[in-house]
Amino acid sequence: MSLRVLRWTAAALVAAVFLAPLLWMFAGSFRETSALFRGGPWSWIGGDGWTWDNYGEAWRRGALGRASLNTLLQVAVIGGGGLFVNSMAAFAFARMRFAGREALFAAVVVFVILPVEVLAVPLFFTARDLGLTGGYTSAMAGLTLPFLAKAFNIYLLRQHFMALPTALEEAAVIDGAGAWRVFWNIALPAVRPALATVVLLDVLTHWSDFLWPLLVATREETRTVQIGLANLFTQPPVDWGAILACAVMATLPVLLSFRLLQRHLVLTDTGAGIK
Repeated sequence: MSLRVLRWTAAALVAAVFLAPLLWMFAGSFRETSALFRGGPWSWIGGDGWTWDNYGEAWRRGALGRASLNTLLQVAVIGGGGLFVNSMAAFAFARMRFAGREALFAAVVVFVILPVEVLAVPLFFTARDLGLTGGYTSAMAGLTLPFLAKAFNIYLLRQHFMALPTALEEAAVIDGAGAWRVFWNIALPAVRPALATVVLLDVLTHWSDFLWPLLVATREETRTVQIGLANLFTQPPVDWGAILACAVMATLPVLLSFRLLQRHLVLTDTGAGIK
């Protein structure tokens, strides 16, 4: 057996290990709960007990209509507003000269290594004192405003802005462009892959976020998708078919976002578009 065949066989085995849970979740979402755990480990492929009702039950019991709209609004505000805020901060750190720039950027980098679990409690008390919890508008503000500025996104975009040739900026300045025009018309289009990466990371992070919505979005009308999914575990009797159907519906937007933006991931040549 050639080395090439061995590599493909190993890759197929690794892919099967990672895909098996997803395939089981997808197949299980169409099985009645009574048939879900019946039989051997491969019983989910065939047999009886197939049904579409799990999706209707998951949509109703998990209140996924409102939860999906809330999560979509949360992701859109953080993805769009955060991209604007973080890119401006990154451009300032990369291309502008001002007193204390390096010290301020070092302070920003410190937050990259801090997990959100460490900041959750003080962040919650701050949000509560600012009125970012409670009603629908307050809760949606609490879900989005604390995450508009992100240290990692600023760091990632700064590295790409620094890679831009200074001649490009100097040529724009000679033509009469100010700092805003250089940022908006020259720098931003040149780092599109990094911008797409930041948006994708925000979608992946906040569509699957559970801890912060659990603290801030405490009312039924402010629930997000992950809170709706978690609530299915607390509603007796536990319907595993509906839970798997809810998990499938919660996963599909993430997979679709990844499929749409994967070609722009950071591995793309950072110099593309500035030749």
